[in-house]
Amino acid sequence: MTTALERPHPREARVVPPPALLALYQIRDQVIAPELRLAMLRDLKDEVDAIQSVRPRSGFCAGRPRDAGVFTPEQRVLCSWCGNLQRLLVDLGQPRYAGHASFGVYREWVLRQLIKGLGSAVESAVRFDEPAPPGTWKSLHDLFVYLDGRGELTGTTLPGRGGCHPEVDYKRLLLIGALAEYVHAALIFEEIGPRLHGWAFDSQVRPDVRVVGESALLRLTLSADTPPRHARPGDAQPYNGWVLEPAQAYTDSLAGYALRARRKPVLTV
Repeated sequence: MTTALERPHPREARVVPPPALLALYQIRDQVIAPELRLAMLRDLKDEVDAIQSVRPRSGFCAGRPRDAGVFTPEQRVLCSWCGNLQRLLVDLGQPRYAGHASFGVYREWVLRQLIKGLGSAVESAVRFDEPAPPGTWKSLHDLFVYLDGRGELTGTTLPGRGGCHPEVDYKRLLLIGALAEYVHAALIFEEIGPRLHGWAFDSQVRPDVRVVGESALLRLTLSADTPPRHARPGDAQPYNGWVLEPAQAYTDSLAGYALRARRKPVLTV
């Protein structure tokens, strides 16, 4: 699992990075025990949360395109934070820590924070009509595959997880990401946002489905850094891959909204 945004764009060199970002870079590059990495990240959590609570500035507002490759300090902090959490989640999942209850609790905390962080990037992208930062969707898909391979999607194997249900959280974020294809995505999200968690329970992610003309199904490319998308005229049929089948209530609620025109790829010679 990897998160991009490691090298600042030249235009960002004039911006003084937050101290938390420098600390996150240092933690990422150190070879240290998972317990110490966890303690260092916990010490930074309040500062990261405070940075993320800042409303995005003028380069990151609805309807105003941002220069390609230029990211706000808030985005960069979030991406580095998630990158550190991804590494720590894998470290804490190594076989030598199996059976240690305390490490199960550590992984629970890391997983919660990782889903929260990646979810924040997805939600902000829809609210402010911007693409999610590079690496966001690939990290989410990788997390899904990683937890699925370990039998941890439903939360039955990590002690003390309580109400954390990573499969439902993942499906909820897929439902949010699919809204970006609609003309009034931010308004739709504002309208149906409180109901998405419940609809996620009734949605399904499944592989190896031959889809012909099922417009309600959303196509998923787990190997790509992209959200789910609707089938459009000209797309290959039948489609044989992963799909998200949204709850019927979700599909019904979007029936009156128009999809954006899909941009044609720019050809270069």
